[in-house]
Amino acid sequence: MQSSYPGLQVLLANNLMMAYNQAEAGQPTFAFVEDGFTKLPEFEMMLALFSALDIRWVSVMDSHSSTPARGSSPLLDVGAGIFELTKADHPRVFSQYYDMMVKAPRRNQPNMAQKSNGAASAGPGSDKVILIGSSTGGVEALRSVLVGFPLNCPPTLIVQHTGKNFGRGLVSLLDRVCPAKVVAAEDGMSLSPGTVYIAAGQPKHMGLTSRKPLKTRFKDAPPISGHLPSVDALFMSAVPMAKQVVATILTGMGQDGAQGLLELRKAGAKTFAQDEKSCVVYGMPRVAWEMGAAQQQVPLARMAGTLIQACKS
Repeated sequence: MQSSYPGLQVLLANNLMMAYNQAEAGQPTFAFVEDGFTKLPEFEMMLALFSALDIRWVSVMDSHSSTPARGSSPLLDVGAGIFELTKADHPRVFSQYYDMMVKAPRRNQPNMAQKSNGAASAGPGSDKVILIGSSTGGVEALRSVLVGFPLNCPPTLIVQHTGKNFGRGLVSLLDRVCPAKVVAAEDGMSLSPGTVYIAAGQPKHMGLTSRKPLKTRFKDAPPISGHLPSVDALFMSAVPMAKQVVATILTGMGQDGAQGLLELRKAGAKTFAQDEKSCVVYGMPRVAWEMGAAQQQVPLARMAGTLIQACKS
């Protein structure tokens, strides 16, 4: 392989965090991924990065493994290209896959989001706030939603379940595609139109202050539904200003956020849930829908427009 590609530069990573950082910084053309990495929950972040940068990749199984990579996770079919190899395969086989993947036509990449240095307005008299909760499959779902947000979107707060080391990577990834500014949420931040605040991997729950001007609030507390930060914690904190709130639950396992969404709806918020067909895991949205917390189920492709329109009506 090296003789066929004398200019080839090879980067090695022995853990997923290192692999993510190297891929983000170096933007490689092609990646071999150890099958064990694809079974980790955080591999969702790698898939989203590969998709965003159009990085071709293959999963490499241990020669003694009898479990195919495709069956290990519901997320794997999101990849740009997946082939199951074993470490015992002849180097020529790797070279053939390299040729096939790298020389294949590239996707037309969306333009990187254009940011504004000036203060954006969400529209005359707008005081709405968007709240989003997501878990398994949520990284790609959030990309799909945020790419459809306008530059001057209402302040948006998001809780995404992910590993503690991947929060900053998620912010950077989403900021690539979202016209609005995407930032890592911190305690005491004033909410501004045109800004998306992400809580992912922090060891505290994110909520909203109850007085205006609205600010983010982080507090120490035990996990809720096994999660820290929790979607329920965010939603519950917004109940006092529910009539200003548009909230949704995206794909995810479990029930985090469902009770909070119900309380928001009862208090006057507009509430939605991702529909079953477009979910990677129809868990959190299913619970929210079955308990009457969501007013409407929405396909992922229509979620951005639905949230923005709900803020205008």
